[in-house]
Amino acid sequence: MSSHQRALLPLIGLQGAVGSLGGFIGFFVVGRNDIHAIFRYSASMLTVAMLATFLAYRFGPRLNLSGRRLLRLGFVVPGVLLLFGDASVTSMAIAFGSYLGLTWGGRHALEMALLKDGERDSYAARSCTAVVVLGVGMTLLATLLLGAAGEKARYVYWMYGVLCLAGALLLGKAIPDTEPVALRDPLAVLRQPQFVACLPLFFLESGLFGIGQAMAAAGAVNALGSAMHFGWVSTCAGLVGGIALYFTRKQRDVDNRAQWLGISCLVVGLAFVLLGASAWVPGLYILYSILKAAGAPFLLASEQVLNQRTLDIQGDLSDRIFARELVLWGLRMLSLCLFWWVSLWLTQFELLVTGAAVLATATALEYVVGKGLLWRGRALEQATPA
Repeated sequence: MSSHQRALLPLIGLQGAVGSLGGFIGFFVVGRNDIHAIFRYSASMLTVAMLATFLAYRFGPRLNLSGRRLLRLGFVVPGVLLLFGDASVTSMAIAFGSYLGLTWGGRHALEMALLKDGERDSYAARSCTAVVVLGVGMTLLATLLLGAAGEKARYVYWMYGVLCLAGALLLGKAIPDTEPVALRDPLAVLRQPQFVACLPLFFLESGLFGIGQAMAAAGAVNALGSAMHFGWVSTCAGLVGGIALYFTRKQRDVDNRAQWLGISCLVVGLAFVLLGASAWVPGLYILYSILKAAGAPFLLASEQVLNQRTLDIQGDLSDRIFARELVLWGLRMLSLCLFWWVSLWLTQFELLVTGAAVLATATALEYVVGKGLLWRGRALEQATPA
């Protein structure tokens, strides 16, 4: 493992730990309001994430926001909001949205600048292992805290807020400095045929993110009814994914990218089928959680490599990253708002079944599209003289 990889992993692991908060926010939002509250939260959170990325990249040179500083800043802003905000749906949307936008904006910049293509597969396996292990650890701590505090969400938010600020202060100092992120001509990236060719993958891989968040929260409330029960199920399921990732962390390389993508899409697609079936048999939500936890880290690693491959095009790195984030926001909002509109005519039972079917179908199509992009990329590399 290179020195750059070792320097990145602590903050990437912290990103995974803080990311586990998203499941609890979704559960509290649905449980305290209704299924439509999760759509409002998701739309607000995704918009904040995109705006956070835009503002960071727009003022990056003026604020000297290197990738390292931006990644660390991505924990400061949500940390302050989690500790001192009012815990409302709006406050949580701003906190988690800013966390997503700033940390991924910094992470993409660092990984694209510091890692070579041949390092991406092994790094993806290690980084996803760190994300899962620390995410499971924080889920367990939050679950224990919920049991001791009578399932009061406020204490969970405070714990994550302290983690964010402590991590931003103590971690990431060994990461090399890079050029400040800056926007120059992102529209030129949007016009590239190679970028346009990736739009189907962007939609299938991440454009349905908001729907996935909403369906996971709806399924959890329907099947479990308790935030503490949700925490225990998530912890146990996450252990499965962490163990599987650990024992396979050295088995990914450039030549088996398509195979790993296919296996992970199959497992995650079957998990979404179980999520839909849990509308009839609530106990199947536990099997969905286990299967999703087993396959999702491998799919995340495959998507990480795919995303980096799709950004290997012309244009300034910051422009390429922001162009992708802008397109993802548009796709996510389009799919989320359309599904939200359809949900007005559906019962919660019908909504869960329909949403799970959409996600399962999208996962199968993601394999088809992703495999095609990987094969085309390999063919171009082999045809290009050394």
